[in-house]
Amino acid sequence: ARRGVAFRYGTEAAQIRVGDGRCRGVRLATGEDLGADAVIVNADVAAVAGGQFGSAATRAVPPVPRQRRSLSALTWALLATTDGFPLVRHSVFFSDDYRAEFEDIFAHRRLPRRPTVYVCAQDRTDDPSAWAGGPERLFCLVNAPPTGDSEATDRREIERCERQVFHWLANCGLHVQRQREATEVTTPRDFERLFPATGGALYGEATHGWRASFRRPGPRSRIPGLYMAGGSTHPGAGVPMAALSGRQAAASLLADFASTRRSRRVATPGGISTG
Repeated sequence: ARRGVAFRYGTEAAQIRVGDGRCRGVRLATGEDLGADAVIVNADVAAVAGGQFGSAATRAVPPVPRQRRSLSALTWALLATTDGFPLVRHSVFFSDDYRAEFEDIFAHRRLPRRPTVYVCAQDRTDDPSAWAGGPERLFCLVNAPPTGDSEATDRREIERCERQVFHWLANCGLHVQRQREATEVTTPRDFERLFPATGGALYGEATHGWRASFRRPGPRSRIPGLYMAGGSTHPGAGVPMAALSGRQAAASLLADFASTRRSRRVATPGGISTG
């Protein structure tokens, strides 16, 4: 703010303006045009390529075909009491049939029958003995197919998966006493609403095969003046990686718009003397 920046919270950018082959700013949903020499898009690249910011910006990044989407997820955010397992902040309870889990997701396009479960105990540290007990915030996640824009996950399928998840946790020794009124469930369809044009995919393009990392877009797009940041750009998904992508976008912008200045004065003005 000291440098004159104006923050416009809750303001929808409807279109990226392109003119004379380069980015010219954004148009808001209200119709207001904001001119700019450079724009950084902190959104999934699939939204740009899919036309969510107007047709002129679609050529900025390659499209992400449905078959190359990364995983989505089914998640539970809840307040609960636990016992029976020495939880730390991050715990993963692996499926006893890993191959079947991914066959369900990629071949059958359904929630896994025997899922791996990630549990984040948000109030804990990496020392289980430091926990004093009582209700705690948990975030539980299982992998899901990225079909949030084409198939609504059946409520009965979600309930079946939920029963299997907490049964598997109990089988592994973690007993979770849940409260329905203190539980929030998020499905691939919900993630698609949060991140349009992704199908609910959470990590950009899938990292299958040795070439996948090289297909992930970098900070510079195909349109001069338009830069990309977020989990779907290089170096990848996750808070640390997305933060690095933001730094790379800023560094690229600064390098492309570097200030120029005159050469320093010298004792003898003029050019080359030929005698």
